[in-house]
Amino acid sequence: MITDAPTFSAEQLDRLATPLSIHLERAADRQDWDALPWIVGQMDMECLAIYDAYVNWMGVLQTFIVERAGETAHDQALAFAAEYGVRPFVHQYAGLDARGRAQKLAQRLRASGSRFEVEESDRLIRFRLDPWGPVRWWRRPEGWEQEEPRRRDGDRLRYPSYGAYDPPLSFAILSGPRPLTQGRQTLPSFLATEVQFLELVPVEVLGAPIAVITLDDGPADPVLLDVYRDPADVPEEAFARIGVARPDHLPGEPPGRVFTDEELERLATPVSLQVEAAGAARDAARLRAIAANLDTELVGAKDPLGIAIAALLSWIAWHLGEDAAEAALERTAEVVMAPFLGAVRDLTPADAIPMWSMVWRAHGSTFSVEEHSETFVFRGRPLGACHRMWSHAYQREVERISDGRVRYPTFGCYDPPSSFHLLRGPRPMSRGRSGYPIYSCHCHMLHTIYPIDHIGRPLWVEEHPLHDRDGETVHIHYKDPAAWPARYYEEVGRSKPGA
Repeated sequence: MITDAPTFSAEQLDRLATPLSIHLERAADRQDWDALPWIVGQMDMECLAIYDAYVNWMGVLQTFIVERAGETAHDQALAFAAEYGVRPFVHQYAGLDARGRAQKLAQRLRASGSRFEVEESDRLIRFRLDPWGPVRWWRRPEGWEQEEPRRRDGDRLRYPSYGAYDPPLSFAILSGPRPLTQGRQTLPSFLATEVQFLELVPVEVLGAPIAVITLDDGPADPVLLDVYRDPADVPEEAFARIGVARPDHLPGEPPGRVFTDEELERLATPVSLQVEAAGAARDAARLRAIAANLDTELVGAKDPLGIAIAALLSWIAWHLGEDAAEAALERTAEVVMAPFLGAVRDLTPADAIPMWSMVWRAHGSTFSVEEHSETFVFRGRPLGACHRMWSHAYQREVERISDGRVRYPTFGCYDPPSSFHLLRGPRPMSRGRSGYPIYSCHCHMLHTIYPIDHIGRPLWVEEHPLHDRDGETVHIHYKDPAAWPARYYEEVGRSKPGA
């Protein structure tokens, strides 16, 4: 039942919009150990809230391109996506020594739901993954996934496996040896993006792989990622199987270990469990150190995927047409939203608003939440990954901008040179407007159109700043599902039930 009484206080709403890095910093400063369980629980939810949806989305788009245009076209689309979703992020490894590269790679692995150990010899730092995060879509479910979002496994967390390359999803498996398949006869399509990120593009940009991937024959096998101290030690085979020459005259590092055993253990431990351990030890200094890197880890694995998705949608619109791009988003909605919609359709505002706040924090958003008599309104600059792409690239790095907020990088994806696609004509997925950024169309397809078609109402409606890219994005949530105005239905080509 919806009443006139406020659901949340202003303090509670501000708390929901405050990044966890700041919550953790405040808890450390106040030595408020009782605040840590909530922070740990939110960290666990934020970790994969967007990453897992993005990998599903990439699987849909890669499969869509293979089915509609073939594997050669797929490889061309992935090469285009890599220019903006891989190359700039690989540049972040430039100038790092082996220790720095391993630390940055560990952040990426933790944030992608990998379970792993780290070993070190004089020549290399080895990540032994079981499973590697992206392999969770190749590996069949273990049976507990329907009941638990993650499973505690000693001092590690085990995350869901999906079996997405089996029916009914049947994501594309690439066939034929070539650089994107690492010379293999077959490779699950999403893993080609990891070959790009860890091997192909780094050889072009840095002269050597970030890590050499050793992938066995099946999804149940562990994966090795080897970070070499000296590029001269990278095996010749690692260059040959991705079709590139070994560069000459690369500077290396002298042999010898760079991590202590304690540091190696910490690299492999999920950050939420690191917080838990630091709290148990009453180690406020360790909590501050974790907080200082938390925002970088939050978006580090997700941002390249979000940009790659926008690039693939652009490629589909340019090469297969806007009808095809709309069909690809319809298929995305079926895969991404169908398992999720039943769980959220009957949530009360008291449960829904904290969950949506977690989702927007997980995107790397800078926002506030307001409660009105009929609605909740989220306001942000930028709010969501779509807004960070739509905005000009005015924010290059993660930056603390106030006592209670962080601003994350913006990308200028619709400016040159990337110039991602703007819809050439009005469509329901653009709420009847032309010139709409292609990635932002998913907001209406997944959050408005698909819910209307399946539960009779939007989950929420988004207002994007089309005429001021760096302006404010607004998300509108009605407390009473029956109170949604008919115009929100009409803008996406639907009619309100009973209207």
